[in-house]
Amino acid sequence: MTMTHQQKADRQIQYRVLLACIKESLFPSTTHIEITEDDVLVKNQNHFLRVNYLTKSAFYQMTLEGPITYSIETETREVQHLREFIDILIEHFDIVFHERLVEELEHSVLGLSLSFRQYAHRETAMRHASKFSRMPSELNFIAWLSHMGEDCDFSALGYTEGMIWHGHPSHPLTKTKLPLTSTDIQVYAPEFMRIVPLKIILLHKNIVHETSMNEDMNFVINHVIPDMKRQLHQYIAPYDADLSDYRVLFVHPWQYEQVIVTQFSDQIRSHQLIPTPFTIDAKPTLSFRTMYLLGRPYHIKLPVNVQATSAVRTVSTVTTVDGPRLSHQLQGMLSQFPSLKVAMEPYGMHIDAPIDLARQCAMIVRESPERCEHDVIQMVTACLIERNPVDKLIVVDSLIEYLYNDINETTISTFIRAYSQALVTPLIAYIQQYGIALEAHQQNTILEVDKNNQTLSFIVRDLGGARLDLASLQQAIPNVKVTNASLIAEDIDAVIAKFQHAVIQNQLGTLIHHFKHQHHCDEQSLYDIIREVLHDAIDETRPHAIALKRVLFDEEVVVKALLNMRMKQQAKKYTMIALENPLHEKRAF
Repeated sequence: MTMTHQQKADRQIQYRVLLACIKESLFPSTTHIEITEDDVLVKNQNHFLRVNYLTKSAFYQMTLEGPITYSIETETREVQHLREFIDILIEHFDIVFHERLVEELEHSVLGLSLSFRQYAHRETAMRHASKFSRMPSELNFIAWLSHMGEDCDFSALGYTEGMIWHGHPSHPLTKTKLPLTSTDIQVYAPEFMRIVPLKIILLHKNIVHETSMNEDMNFVINHVIPDMKRQLHQYIAPYDADLSDYRVLFVHPWQYEQVIVTQFSDQIRSHQLIPTPFTIDAKPTLSFRTMYLLGRPYHIKLPVNVQATSAVRTVSTVTTVDGPRLSHQLQGMLSQFPSLKVAMEPYGMHIDAPIDLARQCAMIVRESPERCEHDVIQMVTACLIERNPVDKLIVVDSLIEYLYNDINETTISTFIRAYSQALVTPLIAYIQQYGIALEAHQQNTILEVDKNNQTLSFIVRDLGGARLDLASLQQAIPNVKVTNASLIAEDIDAVIAKFQHAVIQNQLGTLIHHFKHQHHCDEQSLYDIIREVLHDAIDETRPHAIALKRVLFDEEVVVKALLNMRMKQQAKKYTMIALENPLHEKRAF
């Protein structure tokens, strides 16, 4: 029987909850967990949960199949719904789910079902388009992106931002966007690729804290929307005000209706905050709150008072300062490697208000990572493990076929080596030279494929997720200033752990799991390639070489316990768990 999108989504979230409970040791100590060759069995006294799996790989990644069954004595039944599964976990396995968490999980099911439906729509539309345009039926997806990219109005990067159907590879709250309705999700989520008109409001400069990489405090009018300066000047004239006394702030339309008009009504009445009738067209990136402006070379990171996965997606006031400041102070560092660039953040601002309110009325301007040249194909790396609607393959398989004309054990190994060399080598150098780890996970990282020589390179965006060892950074850049305390790690080990999670686990680990599942590759041989690349990247003559080897090749890796953190209702204070490290080396460092 064919499952509906709702049923598929519900089962996927059941899987994620079960795996999180096992991985994070949430079952009581009386519970016995057994993983056989093809199924997972969880037993607590005379209560049993069982589910089949197809593939198990490092970092506790598993591809499950079929229904979860619940048994007591001689009675066995298939679990039909997430709520039923949660009730079983609460009643018979003593796991506590507060009502808010249940609501978040059910909202994740809603978002995932809409995403699955959107993929089906996209696949149907592509099939019809192929008939009318007489495109070959066996067209490779990457070749299609390359062909479509010849049209200046088509964004290959933007297209891939909108095809992350499953979201985070393991988070149970992967598609949660509370309190958005189903209609809201289809208007604002990136999978639907809708144009979102950002509202333009004017804030008096006396109530604004702003930071500019080049000291231009009217950065938005001068560089982002210079063509709208005359319109804004004419609009503000009846207020008996001068445009030079105001700063432009872009506001997400949902945020404007739900937050700005109510929380900032005093500033609106006093004309310190002036809403305008003007908008600027944008589309959401994968991160939902960061919008890419259409026809303009900028991305705008905006607050949206919505819980996406575990956190409410406002904009921290200190990141509006550190983005431009670090972009200026680190620009020499961030452009020294051909295979990895970093998107600069030239301007940030927030309203002068108590912190919890100021983070609702803020923004960061980021240089667009998108390139106009036709000799590269760009894609967000999160799309690599998603199915595409053109050739119906997982994107990384289409990419390997495009690069090497075939997908087999040899070409997969070649790809993993090329991918990890281009990404890992500069990131390790940043740790050794500057004590900084960029948050180069799948959502933040853009892959560039050179169409002429098939070489790979990367762009990392969002400096706000970096972690740094302040002593190392100050030694390299003596006058560096960091406002955001959350960027500063306890020690160099914590910096390396950030790299380990974002790159080894999130980037490379998910790719290797796919290759093991889909192509039956020996995962350890692929991790051996990564270990070789890491050894080559670590410079024995530079600082932190011993720490890098000690952390990266240790017996265990430490990762966030995502479900446990939501049970404790904490998004910023991390709960950690230890997993086996596939890069472990049995020697002392």
